[in-house]
Amino acid sequence: MAVIKVEKPPFDKNILFAAMNTFLQIFRGLWMTNKIMFKQLLKIEKTDTLEWPEQPATYGPRFKGRHFLTRREDGQVRCTACFLCATACPAECIYIEAGEHEDSRIEKYPVRFEIDILRCVFCGFCEEACPLDAIRLGPEFVMTGTAEDKWVYTKEFLADRPELSGGIQTMRGSNDKHPSIYHQASADERKSLVRHGHH
Repeated sequence: MAVIKVEKPPFDKNILFAAMNTFLQIFRGLWMTNKIMFKQLLKIEKTDTLEWPEQPATYGPRFKGRHFLTRREDGQVRCTACFLCATACPAECIYIEAGEHEDSRIEKYPVRFEIDILRCVFCGFCEEACPLDAIRLGPEFVMTGTAEDKWVYTKEFLADRPELSGGIQTMRGSNDKHPSIYHQASADERKSLVRHGHH
């Protein structure tokens, strides 16, 4: 095996300048951080830090948080297990097992409806794909926990958890996904309604 000897690279005078510039930028960043910190500690400048959970955090009406399933007037889950939400989900985190409903007017119902929340990207595609307004992303944003089984949301959890106060009924008709104002709205307003829904 041949060993090839190479000459040392020539000394670059710009290395010292680059090193000094790096330390200068680090010092400037630390100076700015400490200046802001001491101003806020001495009450010279107001802090934007929210003392959560002592101070409640609020988000806009279009915030997409924890999922929930809506109910029909008779109290049953509105989902008919059509699999459109599972098909539209880019993360493939929705699992549905369908069963025949006792009521002949209702074709199917979900025997199992599960969402692996660790895979979910909260894109809202399931909400938009559902033709019956059966699944929505609500305003809840607190989802911490350590138990392994907590990260798979079951049908019971999605429809009956305490935060929902007994479940939420949809305000839409059986075949009405978007509000009736959709037909009277302009083209731009229609795009907005279809994109964001009117929940």
